[in-house]
Amino acid sequence: MDYQQRHLVKMANQIAGNIPVRADVPEQICAHMRQFWTPVMQKSLRQIAAETPDSLCLEVHSALENL
Repeated sequence: MDYQQRHLVKMANQIAGNIPVRADVPEQICAHMRQFWTPVMQKSLRQIAAETPDSLCLEVHSALENL
């Protein structure tokens, strides 16, 4: 994984960890990514999730299913 990919993983996991209201975390992650992440970033994160699934928390994986 290169620097940019590691940075995306770090940001995605931080988003999941920093959501204050723990109800429906995957949907909140989706909303954040739709608003602030470019389509290229989203595509890259999907690829990372497929290639190295252990790098992302379960909430991020769930969010990617709905993104």
